[in-house]
Amino acid sequence: MASSAFSRDNGRDAGQRRYGAAVRPDQLVDDTPLLTAIRRCDILVPEYHGQWSAVEWRKGEPWYGNYDAIVNFAETHGMAVRGHALIWEKMTPDWARAEMLEKRDWRTVTRHFADLLPRYSGRIADWIVVNEMIDTEDGENGLRRTSFQRAYGKDYVAMALLTANGLDPQARLMINDYALCYDNPVDEARRNALLRLVENLKARGIPLHSVGLQGHLELAKGAIPQARLARFMADLADTGVKLAVTELDAIEADRHRPLAERDAAVADHTQSFLDVAMDQPAVESIVTWGLSDRHSWLQENAPDTLAAVSHAPIDGKRLNRGLPFDADMKPKRMQVVLNDAMRIQRA
Repeated sequence: MASSAFSRDNGRDAGQRRYGAAVRPDQLVDDTPLLTAIRRCDILVPEYHGQWSAVEWRKGEPWYGNYDAIVNFAETHGMAVRGHALIWEKMTPDWARAEMLEKRDWRTVTRHFADLLPRYSGRIADWIVVNEMIDTEDGENGLRRTSFQRAYGKDYVAMALLTANGLDPQARLMINDYALCYDNPVDEARRNALLRLVENLKARGIPLHSVGLQGHLELAKGAIPQARLARFMADLADTGVKLAVTELDAIEADRHRPLAERDAAVADHTQSFLDVAMDQPAVESIVTWGLSDRHSWLQENAPDTLAAVSHAPIDGKRLNRGLPFDADMKPKRMQVVLNDAMRIQRA
């Protein structure tokens, strides 16, 4: 059996791929098996605790406690932090939405960026500037209809990148999206829309350094179309951006099968995806959206929701098993796949 946690080699070359996970500030306090696994990451990403609504729920009253806790922990343990995310419609406070739509004044966004980027300059090296901007079904010209799009028009992504660059010229800037991995008309249209956006931004000299592919895998969508996905990643890389898998996990298709079969299906599906990602030189990092099934966002609608976010005993078989460790922090086959794919030295 592989080690129960990822092993981080602090002596690895700067150009080697890095592994990380989304974390919550409360997970960084108690000495638990989860914290042991977190310490072995290269990159930490705030799960929801870095969003605009978490930083400034009330206008003019920014609070940095969540970011400070994660950044301080990372610095103590020699890790990097990725800021997530400066703009995301779902986590924009109501007052900001109302102000943007009423005044159409970009200074609303600039003030938010100015709260974070200078404060963490030199401490947070890369930022997801715009999260989930693509929508080819109900959007406009491939862009999701958000408060930002309605207030500032189709060029708000470029405006956000330029603003972020002006406030921290040393930061590496990323855009990030989902539903890009499968062989169906929706994913294909989204791949094309994201590629067109990146090509346009790069052709205009907009400061965009990396593109995040979330990697929320869904086994019910069928096999990973490896050749098509590889072509998409290559097309993005040809524009001059680096790539990152930013929110890797898996949604099971059938929770009624024997546990070993379920874990094997998740691991095999993850392997198929990572075979493509790790074969693309532009891919710099893999981040899983959490480490343990107990704390996965995919349990939000499960019967064990309340227990899953506590330390109470739970039936891990009832949970979606889409992360490297089960509810008791025992490693699953997905963890072995990640270890092998990342060539992380085992403890």
